[in-house]
Amino acid sequence: MGAEKGMGLRQGSRRKSAGIVIPVDGPAGSGKSTAAKGIAERLGFDYLESGALYRAVGYRVLKKNREGDFESLAVDAARDLRFECRKEGSEWRNVLDGEDVTGALRDEAISDMASRVSAISGVRAALLDFQRNFGRERGAVIDGRDIGTVVFPEARLKFFLDADIEVRIQRRFAELEARGVSFHPDRLREDLKRRDERDRHRASAPLRKAEDAVEIDTSGMGVDRVIEVMVENIRSVYGEVIEDA
Repeated sequence: MGAEKGMGLRQGSRRKSAGIVIPVDGPAGSGKSTAAKGIAERLGFDYLESGALYRAVGYRVLKKNREGDFESLAVDAARDLRFECRKEGSEWRNVLDGEDVTGALRDEAISDMASRVSAISGVRAALLDFQRNFGRERGAVIDGRDIGTVVFPEARLKFFLDADIEVRIQRRFAELEARGVSFHPDRLREDLKRRDERDRHRASAPLRKAEDAVEIDTSGMGVDRVIEVMVENIRSVYGEVIEDA
């Protein structure tokens, strides 16, 4: 999805956008990453998929492939993480330790590992500063599961996207099919349900809607409509920075 006309930063107003962070939270398959990328492109903001940070930690853990305490391995992998979400052409690329791992991080084994390591408080603490430092020089849109509740609870505007679980499952099927990735439907359905359970009920920073977040049920909405609803809210809160182009 490319940037659309109709909204942008005022000439000379990028300094005013520094420090503005728009959190977009929600479960897997809710459309939060697609919407967050679209908003970042519309605003000319930086973008970070926080879930990719946890996938990067999971990737590091799996690459170590050695005996040891799982939690200790995960916390070590999270420290000094060299990670960048980089826009190249029309795509956002994930670069870990100097290597483009965009495709690798979407592997189902990595996604499951990301959910496991994200439940470890030491991992979350190690990545908290990374996320909070992101976007200090420019505005940023960050999606995840605890961005509005834990990472940026003071943000003036927060979004929480959700959808019926069967809708989210079908979206995941379509995503994998489009990428030519083989999968077992029943196993994938159960994996997503387990991930939901783990994310919503973990002891550290569980997935939940911030009390002041704008909630959007994307079950019956196309991406363009979701983005338009978000744009309307952004314009009402950040009108001093954002204007019609």
